[in-house]
Amino acid sequence: MAHYYFDLKNGTTERDHAGLDLESDAEAIAQAYAIADEIGTRPPANREYERHICVIHENGHEVTRVPVVTRA
Repeated sequence: MAHYYFDLKNGTTERDHAGLDLESDAEAIAQAYAIADEIGTRPPANREYERHICVIHENGHEVTRVPVVTRA
């Protein structure tokens, strides 16, 4: 099991200081899509930049970036 962080990037970075313990990178990626889906229901604070969730492994490497699609 590893610890993953899910930072929101939108021109600036909103750090996830808590993170989650998950079994694998694949599980962390699935979690990032769920987070992006939930955030996509809210309007962006800054429309100048695209939003995405950046998944960070506990060892500091970036696993992936998941786009946040805004839905009306």
